[in-house]
This record gives sequence, C-alpha cells and structure tokens, in this order.
Amino acid sequence: MLRQNITTKAVCILLFLMANATSFGQYARNFANSNYGGVQSVSYNPANLADSRYRFALTPLSVFADVNNNFINVRTPYTYGNVLNNNVSSDLLDENDIPVWDNSFMEDKLNGNQKQAYVSAEVMGPSFLLGREDKSGIAFTTKTRFFADIDGLNEDLLKVFLVDFDSSAPDFSVKSHQLRLMNKPGLETNLGYGALAYQEFAFSYANVLLDKKQNFIKGGATLKYLIGLAAGYARVDDFNYELVGIDSLRINSANITAGYTSDQYFTTDRRLNDYLGKNKLGKGMGIDIGIVYEFRPDFKAFKYRMDRRNHEDRTRNKYKFKIGAALADFGSIKFDNNPYTRGLNISSDGDTTDWADFEEVTRFNGTNDIDSFAKKYFHGTTIDSSFSAKLPASLNLNFDLSLDNNWYLSGSYVQSLRGNKVKGVRKQSVMAVGARYETRRFEVSSSLIFGQFYNPILLSAFVRYGPVYIGSDNLGGIFGGKSTNGYNVYAGVALPILHNRMPDKDGDGTSDAKDKCPEIFGSEYAKGCPDLDDDRVPDKDDHCPNIPGLKNAKGCPDEDGDGLGGPDDNCPTLAGTKANHGCPDTDGDGIPDDVDACIDEYGEKEYNGCPSMPEPKDTVVTPVVERDTTPIHRDPKPVVTKPVPSGKDITVADVVDLMNFEVYDYYLILGAYKNKLLADELVKKLNRQAGVLTYIYYDDANQMNYVTFGRVTSKEKARAQLAKLQKPSVDALINGHVWWKKVMK
Repeated sequence: MLRQNITTKAVCILLFLMANATSFGQYARNFANSNYGGVQSVSYNPANLADSRYRFALTPLSVFADVNNNFINVRTPYTYGNVLNNNVSSDLLDENDIPVWDNSFMEDKLNGNQKQAYVSAEVMGPSFLLGREDKSGIAFTTKTRFFADIDGLNEDLLKVFLVDFDSSAPDFSVKSHQLRLMNKPGLETNLGYGALAYQEFAFSYANVLLDKKQNFIKGGATLKYLIGLAAGYARVDDFNYELVGIDSLRINSANITAGYTSDQYFTTDRRLNDYLGKNKLGKGMGIDIGIVYEFRPDFKAFKYRMDRRNHEDRTRNKYKFKIGAALADFGSIKFDNNPYTRGLNISSDGDTTDWADFEEVTRFNGTNDIDSFAKKYFHGTTIDSSFSAKLPASLNLNFDLSLDNNWYLSGSYVQSLRGNKVKGVRKQSVMAVGARYETRRFEVSSSLIFGQFYNPILLSAFVRYGPVYIGSDNLGGIFGGKSTNGYNVYAGVALPILHNRMPDKDGDGTSDAKDKCPEIFGSEYAKGCPDLDDDRVPDKDDHCPNIPGLKNAKGCPDEDGDGLGGPDDNCPTLAGTKANHGCPDTDGDGIPDDVDACIDEYGEKEYNGCPSMPEPKDTVVTPVVERDTTPIHRDPKPVVTKPVPSGKDITVADVVDLMNFEVYDYYLILGAYKNKLLADELVKKLNRQAGVLTYIYYDDANQMNYVTFGRVTSKEKARAQLAKLQKPSVDALINGHVWWKKVMK
C-alpha cells in the first residue's frame, strides 16, 4: 500500500515540478498520403483538402489512442491474439468471461537508463469536408485532444521512491538505494512532465494555386478555436541535490517553471456549459498552413469533353509523384480561471533547503497543496493566477510516388518545432516509409516507423473498406505476444459521397442527363441524337437529313431566308411567309402570289385574289406541275473492302460468311486509340466530312477506344456496314485500315 501511495503521489506530484514537457502528435501515419483520408488527412496537411476525391464526407466519430514507455512492461499470461480470437484459457477468465487483470502483470524495467512515458488520445466528433466544383474545399472538425508525458526520469530517484518504500519487493532491504546515494554531492536530474487537454473547433479551406500543364500546386490553412480543459507542465533549468540522511534531501539549487489547473475545479458539480462556456479554464487559438506540389506528366489523359465543355476526371489521382509540407499546431491556450489556474516560478533563491520527510507527499489532498509545498521548501517561489501552454507545433512533410495498378510508395516525416524548454507540449520527430494499395472503395497500407520511440522501429498497418477504417502504428504492441511496453490503435467511420465522371452511356459526348437519345450515338450539338448532315438538327427532326440546313428551317437549306426550307417551302427562291408555305403575298390578301390572279390588288379568295370576278380572256392554261419533294437517294456503289492489317488473304467481306452470331457480337473497327480525345476526333470527321454515323466502343480489358459503326448481330447488318465503306471520303479518313473485332456475348 505504501508503494502505491508513493507511486501515485510522489512521482505524479513531486516530479510534476521537474518536467521537460515532451509529448506526441496524434497522427495516424497512414493518412498522410491517402487520397481518401478525408478530414484525417486534412489534419496532417490542410492543402490535401483541395482537388479532393470526395464531393462530401461526414465523419461522425473517430478515435485515436497511443500509450508507450520504457519503464513499465506489461506481461500477461495470454496474448492479445488469444483475446481477439476468444481463445483464453478458462482459468484466466473472470465470472463475466473477461480475461483477468492483475497489477502483478506490470513489471518495472530498472536498467540504468532514463525513463520516459507518454499517453496521447483523440476523439473526433461530427466533422465534414466539402469538395467544391472549382476544386477548392472546406472542412469543419471537432476534436477532443489529450497529450501527457513524463520524460528524463532519473532512475536513481525512481529506485528511492519505488523500491526503498516497497517491503514486498524482491530482495527488499530497508532504504538500500538511499544508503547507496548517501552524501554523494552534486547530484543532478533532468526530470520532466507535461500534459494538455483541450477541445478544438477547426475550420479549413484549401484551393488550387497553380494548374499549368504538368505542374499542379494547392495550398490550404486551418484556423482553430481552442478551449482548455486541463493542463500541467513543469521544466527544470537547474536542480542540484544530495541525500544527507534517510528520507532527507538537501536541495542546493533549483530553478523550475511550472503551471497547472487545480483538481478542485472538477470536484464541483458542473455542467457541460461550464467546461465550454464562460466558466471554462482557458481558451486560445491555433493555425495550420500547408502546401502540396504534384507532378502530372499525363495531364491531358485526365481531360474529357462532355456537353460541349471540357471537364477533368476527378475520380482519378493524376500525379506521378507529390510532395507536401505543412506547419501544424501553432498556437497556445491561456488558462486564467482564478483560483483554479496557477503559474509557478520555483527557485531556491540561493539558499540551501532540506526536505526531511519524503512521506509528506503522501498526505497531499490535491494539487492545491503544491503551492504550500513549493513555498515551504523553495523560498524564492512566486505564484501567478494564470499561465499559457503552447501547442505541439511541428513541420509535417510527405512524399508519394504513384506506381502502376493503384500501388504507391510513400514517406512522411514529422519534425517537432518546440524545444525542450517549451512551456506546454511537443511532438517527437518521427519518419515513416511504406507502401499502399488504394482504390475508391478499398485501401490497405503498411509502414516502418523510425524515431525516438521506446522501440527503435515500429510496424504500422491500415485498412479502409467502404466507410470504415482501422489501423495501428504499433502492431507489435497488439500482436507482439504476451509482453509489450506500448499500444497504438485508431479507428473511425467516414460516410463519403465521391466525385463521379459524368455518365455517358452511348459515348457521344452528351451526358445521360442531357441526352435526348441516350441509347444511340449522336452529336453533341444535337442533344446527343444522330445528325448525319452535321447541321445541329437531330435527324429525327430534320426534314432534309442528308443536306445541311438551318434549325429554323427544320434542317433544310433556306435560300430565300424566310425561315422555311425543303418540303415546307413551296417557293424556295422567293422569300415568303409560313402561312403561305414560304411563298410571297405582295398585296397582303392572304393569297400567295403564285396563285393570286391580282398580285398588286387586295382581293378575295373566291375571286382568286382579285377584288371581283375578272373578265374572261383567251388564255392558254399551263398545267401546274407539282414539285417532287421526296429526298433523293442514290444507290450504293459496289462494296470496296480492305485486307486485314495482318496481311492474310482473307478480306473483311470474307469474314462475314464465317461469323458465329450465336456466340459472338462483331464490330467493324475503323480506328483504335488509347486516348479518347483522338477517337472523338475521328468520329467527328467521319460524321462531318464523310457523312457517316459512327460510335466509340470502349474495351475495358485493354483500355482501348474503338471507332465503329456499332454492334453487328447479323450478316445483313454486317454487309450494310461494309456498304458504307464505298465512300472515298471514308476511305481517306481511315486509310483503308479496317477489321472485325469479335466480342463474347
């Protein structure tokens, strides 16, 4: 019991005054380069928000926890794999079938080295990001964050407090470690402590800074409003001591800066509004700034034309490699809720002080006793009613190299920008190198993590499937057997709405939403419907489908400019009115001139346009010959076929007799391209210059865009398509290279 008191009070309160304020940032390393990291990747670098794969992503909840030390080793009689697989021996389960836990599972590692320990945790509440059409992005996140560590503990002092007072310890001898250190002059220590808990509300914005051919740069920033929930830090600039007797410490010199929030604040009945409202302990501001460069050598391949506009395919990652840099977590929180906040400057003021009762610490009733303790033994102590704690600022770097087939090689590096003397918390410098497989729905990655951890190299793993993700930056702590000195795990849910390429079922460049003929390849200028003469009037509405005309003339030529053409214009060379079927009416009596007996006089219909019945005259009546308005169709010329590119004697016409339509569909291929823009160009030329209607058939297996007349399901259709090749204008465009492609039904 005595050891328990000394451990929880002497170490956690006395050593509270001797701190080096080191802590660790809450970053899941595998999110640093993920293109589907959502708000988590924005936390690493706010520039990741621009040109996001997400249109919208909501994260209702995510959690992060990290515990590590080189002082306590946890050794259990079962592995964590046994726990996960429900394979723990029955004698190691309690009455609720939960694996038993005993304090004896924790072993001290007293090996002569300085000791460190830290805890880091984060709970992200409802947060979202919005990827806008102009590639900019905004995000709002809410987080509760906690950092705490104790660093540089002198093992000699630990043995005094943890072994000399524990009569149950193996090989216990009364005050053995005190006796060993007795009267050794000039002992010094570099003990350290730091802790910070706060609520964060953050708004992020990012946009494209440069998008020019191969070079793409985006930048972003995050502004944070912070509410302090609790804090404590101390750092030691000077602490010189010696043991002059049992339980007696002589302090020769001391210079310590500290700050803390009182535990009395939490003993009062409080509501949530007290912690976040006007009675809060403190508040502050923070900021992140980031930039990302992407090298895009194939930038043209991500462009496509739809609805008569050029678009960028935002479903795909376009870079060969990218490099990012961010300054993160700059800021501080001022704690100024008197009497619950204290800032201390502790100094021996040149006097030698004796502390003769170590067990005095066990009688502390709370953090308020720190004030009286400091004043009693450190005569130069001054106390203030407020203090500031700095955030763990860092420089975050990342690199990502795109390989084939959704594979990536990645690296990230976090460099702490806070020194050892910071009044607050700081991150540790850490580097991670690994590989990633990434698709829209599934992602898996793993990295080796190098840094000043308590294990020199850690292995991480991360899996995302749909909206759920889980990972760990310390797999050894979870699956490393029955013994470990640390844990790391994170998990969350992100509900995404991804950017999608505009759907175009028939591949004619008119989106399905605007395509009036969604099942038939057509013209982008005719709302996706066929337009053989390319006059921007769909064939279904074109009264002259083989002759370019005007829209207001229903696709027919309008030589006289009266808005009528083709069969609707009975006077194609004379400007007329719609009411008179395109013929003029000089006297305005509603009777066209070509049947008006009195062209210059307003007349009546019953008198053939004259005001009265005209006198009969001897005339020779010329019979009216009605115009034949039937479109002229020329008989097709004999089919001219070209040999297949392989050089065989058989021709594309011969292949028709060999076609097996029960098993295969066939396509007469006029051109094949990897780049869809080139295929679109051939389609337009065949349409406009040769007057034939073609389509694009995309083969996903070899990622080729084939220009074709369409699917052939019978020999009759095959021969009809071959008949179209008789045009010299078609032959000039395809240069005689045509072949049949068969596709399994």
